[in-house]
Amino acid sequence: MTTPTDSPTRIRRIYDGHAGLYADSLVTEAATLLDAYLATAEQHDLDRKAADEDGWLALSAAETIARKYSRPKTERTSTELSQLVRELNTALTAEGLEVVPTQIRMGTGVAPLPGGPTWGMNGGLTVALYSDSGWHLMVNAARTTVHTIHAPDTADGTHEVAQLVHGVLRGDVADPFRRSR
Repeated sequence: MTTPTDSPTRIRRIYDGHAGLYADSLVTEAATLLDAYLATAEQHDLDRKAADEDGWLALSAAETIARKYSRPKTERTSTELSQLVRELNTALTAEGLEVVPTQIRMGTGVAPLPGGPTWGMNGGLTVALYSDSGWHLMVNAARTTVHTIHAPDTADGTHEVAQLVHGVLRGDVADPFRRSR
């Protein structure tokens, strides 16, 4: 019988301390990896708590899974990239967000929400995906800081990206562009 663990909470706490944004599916995957690490420790007669007393196993699980989604295993073709961008646009629209033009190459601009935080001159954000990297979030401006969105580059991943962007625009997700984060 599987017993519930606090692994998802521990992984979320680690990701919340980083500047990037992390999809829920990564939290789940990293928590599963952490549980596997702890089960292996038990097989070696180590108590779960003692095995990760300093948090290195939790950190390892979190970083390993995040790294898995930071760039594709092989460079995406233009067809694959175009399909993911179309799926992202559909997911953003399904979230009730307005897709707007952007100066960012391979980017999809997203308009700010009334009453939500704003950035730059037009106030919106841009999500970009390139052939050799993962998702990126930036202010919809020519010069901007870039933050990684750790999420799968799949149709389901585009929905998670759209949900994270919506959360940032509503102010529900910690704003990666604010220094007080």
